[in-house]
Amino acid sequence: MGDDTDRTRRKHEHIEAVKALADKGGTGFDDVVLLPVSAPELNLAEITLETQLLGKTLASPIIINAMTGGTEEARVINRRLAEFARRNGLAMAVGSETAALKSVRQADSYTVVRDTNPSGVLIANVGMGADADAAQRAVDLIGADFLQIHWNVAQELFMAEGDRNFFGMLDRLREVASSVSVPVIAKEVGQGMTGVAARRFVAAGAQAIDIGGMGGTNFIAVEAWRRGRTLDPEWNRWGVPTAASLGEVAADLGLEFPIIASGGIRTGHDAAKAIAMGASAVGIAGPLMRLVTGDSPDAELDTWIQNIHWTIRMILVLMGARKVAELKERSLVITGHTAQWLDVRGYAEYLRAVARRQPPVE
Repeated sequence: MGDDTDRTRRKHEHIEAVKALADKGGTGFDDVVLLPVSAPELNLAEITLETQLLGKTLASPIIINAMTGGTEEARVINRRLAEFARRNGLAMAVGSETAALKSVRQADSYTVVRDTNPSGVLIANVGMGADADAAQRAVDLIGADFLQIHWNVAQELFMAEGDRNFFGMLDRLREVASSVSVPVIAKEVGQGMTGVAARRFVAAGAQAIDIGGMGGTNFIAVEAWRRGRTLDPEWNRWGVPTAASLGEVAADLGLEFPIIASGGIRTGHDAAKAIAMGASAVGIAGPLMRLVTGDSPDAELDTWIQNIHWTIRMILVLMGARKVAELKERSLVITGHTAQWLDVRGYAEYLRAVARRQPPVE
């Protein structure tokens, strides 16, 4: 009973911390400029937001990224998120399913998602180091289409009750990826991923990457908040900014490899820039957590996503693209700190390549 009580308290504190802590920004997307096509020869009615990810057709490139589970409070949140996903055709990831795998009493805080959205695309979630049996049970619990394995080393180190030994985690990834019944996504949590790290995950069997860049929810700050500690400001700048991370990973893995951009993406402009840089889809969590745990009515949630979708559609027309994936064929210029980062890191050719893409003939 003690473990369940401690886990419930921790889950509640994580929710409260995300609500209380503002994103620090600094994703790097301000350095990314999309180049318009002056004569796009398109009709807005032709535009589609359909997105391909790991063999599934998604109605939107926006994914509700992993948030919570394992408590009654989390069940209420997940039910509302699942209703929101069903109304708006969004794929949805659940939070870490460790609680349900350890205690059957917590299972309905996850299964409520499939019960609420029977035909939706769902993403199961386990932590790094989970074995193949646990991973498959997490998939089966919600009838998931994909499995996220989250890599949250920084959070664990700052969590009072967190893990300290991370040896052998890539071997576990190999075991899971070769055994489970659905594609596996390796997901960083908040400190961003380098191109080298992404290549290691792919070599170990990951079939998609979620970069989890710096600039959104800072889980080091979350753990400091839980303990009532003042965080050294340097830790608010720890990690790889999302745009720089995406540039590295897209350059190393190629534009055809499934990449989910996440980490402080908050607008349709951010989403379109991420896709043009090489992402297949975009994960958002923090703003939705604040909306669903506040007094926001369903209409406000729907308006929020409709505004993002509207912006992406406008950008598609302005860049001469009928489909989301065609943004990867359109020109963009990366400047400022993000360009300096990618240049110093050896990705100058990527910077030139995205700037010199040939748009449709005007």
